[in-house]
Amino acid sequence: MQHFDIYFSGQLLPDASPAEVRSRIGTLFQLQGPALEKLFSGKSVRIKAGVDVDKASRYREAFREAGALIDIVPQGAPPPQAAQPKPQQAAAGAPDTDDDDMELLPPRTGSLEDCAPQVEPRAIGDTSWMELDAPGVIIDDRPLPPPREFDLEGISMSEAHAFSLEDCVDTRPAKPVPDISHLELTEPEDD
Repeated sequence: MQHFDIYFSGQLLPDASPAEVRSRIGTLFQLQGPALEKLFSGKSVRIKAGVDVDKASRYREAFREAGALIDIVPQGAPPPQAAQPKPQQAAAGAPDTDDDDMELLPPRTGSLEDCAPQVEPRAIGDTSWMELDAPGVIIDDRPLPPPREFDLEGISMSEAHAFSLEDCVDTRPAKPVPDISHLELTEPEDD
């Protein structure tokens, strides 16, 4: 079973409040002061070493709920480089389109929430006028159609135990085996 190391470099989810994220992560790890500031220094700090896929996924979910992102790397791999925001991205909040910053996560550690578009909930119309009938009430009161008529004149049934699977055996004579006595095998000649 493969194990992973978990690193945090201070990356936040879009639209996350840095103060709220610091508070949540401080509460999560029971940290405050310089120990908490070390996590948000911009350098990759190892949070946990040698965890399995399930535990790494739980760490990812806990950090996501706090509003932060973590890096999960194979155990013993060098720590990931902290992502430095580009000048126009930091200033204008423009999305990064440079493919050089992309990296693959270990299998089964990502979350589809990273790819999901933001969906605004819509108001549901007023359904207070609807009501349910009591169980057993017939909703469709149209008359049932007449039963279908089937022509069964040419069909008959055998008596029980009147036949066996031996009745299905193919009784045709077997095809004769061809005479191959005139054929012979020879060894290839060495050149």
